[in-house]
Amino acid sequence: MKLLTLALALTLTLTGRDISEAAPHHGHDSAGYVKVAEDGKGFTRNGEPYLIRGANYWQGMNLGADECSGGDRHRLEKEMKLLVNMGINNLRVMASVEGPDDQPVRIRPSLMYAPGEYNEGVFQGLDYLLDAMGRHGLTAVMTLNNYWQWSGGFAQYVAWIDKNQTAYPFPSENEGWDEFTKYSARFYNDTEIYEEAQSMWRKHIETVISRRNTINGKIYRDDPVIMSWQLANEPQEGPLSWFEETSAFIKDLAPNHLVSAGLESKLDQYDFNRAHTPKDIDYTTCHLWVENWEIYDPSNESSIEDAMTYADDYVHSRAQWAAELNKPIVMEEFGMARDAWIKPGDEDFKYDPETPTAHKDRYYKGIFDNIVTLAKKGQFSGSNFWAYAGLGRATDYPNQYGMVWVADPPHEKRGWYSVYDKDTTVKVIEDYNAQLKALEEK
Repeated sequence: MKLLTLALALTLTLTGRDISEAAPHHGHDSAGYVKVAEDGKGFTRNGEPYLIRGANYWQGMNLGADECSGGDRHRLEKEMKLLVNMGINNLRVMASVEGPDDQPVRIRPSLMYAPGEYNEGVFQGLDYLLDAMGRHGLTAVMTLNNYWQWSGGFAQYVAWIDKNQTAYPFPSENEGWDEFTKYSARFYNDTEIYEEAQSMWRKHIETVISRRNTINGKIYRDDPVIMSWQLANEPQEGPLSWFEETSAFIKDLAPNHLVSAGLESKLDQYDFNRAHTPKDIDYTTCHLWVENWEIYDPSNESSIEDAMTYADDYVHSRAQWAAELNKPIVMEEFGMARDAWIKPGDEDFKYDPETPTAHKDRYYKGIFDNIVTLAKKGQFSGSNFWAYAGLGRATDYPNQYGMVWVADPPHEKRGWYSVYDKDTTVKVIEDYNAQLKALEEK
């Protein structure tokens, strides 16, 4: 142990870091941590208002890995600067990817390729990402699981326990989803496997929260770069007891950090309250997907009007639900395809990086305008658009693991919801972020 301590101290000395700063003791003061405001109407950081000017950047952990593990740190560093230039202050990222790595339509390489077995190269990618975010003044929402198959998620835990299931169901583009969702929900609905599944997952949660960053020496639970630990991406209709017990478990491990549910809040207010009422769920979330929910047709030019009307009602209704719980709300996912209505007979047109984004730009602005209006009243706390592809392109050649790091998960067609560094959408995002920043400074 003494040799390990000496080695860490030497490493930090060589990189110009003070180990007394890099690894603070658990339970130190709250400087730098994002907190819920005392009146429940928003967030603060260092005693000042903190509005979420965010993006989804789920691929950040994998980009932060070394080249042998499929990463690209040079690109990640460039994208950090681009994000800061856009006014971004928060990234929602994955802190969990389950293997095995021979399964299709999922992130490869995985973080945990077998129960309790980790790819250290990928884990160091998460270390590198958090360190880079700290250097650039960003905070992180750390997603600890996934209802969907593209990162392994709930279904992979079920598959590990169900010895007769060699691979969980993979829904095709338009069929098989009912079968898959029932299978995935066994993670917290099947009494026969519940204890084993939760125990296995809690070991992962504890491993991540207690990890010491190999880049800067900070223990994750003590790192103010982490704003929130999120139970899962879009846990569909999970039991109240699961939200209560898991959020309490996380809060006990990381009392300086916030905890969020990751709910899309698509259903009714009862579903919203079930996920967000527990005392250790610090704030509420919602996601908005007008094409996936068959409200918007990208090949129909007039369909944008339906999308705008729906989004307006959605933002206001979810804000009201959050107000009734006296908790902040963040719109942490929303997106729109490129302008397929220009060539309605060409299905691939909406995925082409060169296709314009007139509808997307108008849609983003409409959502942003609603959020700014509500934020002025203390009724909304920001957003994370889906998602930032940065320097990547749907047309890029896959790496050695078959991955193309854009903003669309590997089960979706590349380019569907990606925001590239050269898109006109970037200016819409910049203007919105400037408005939120101005509100913080009032």
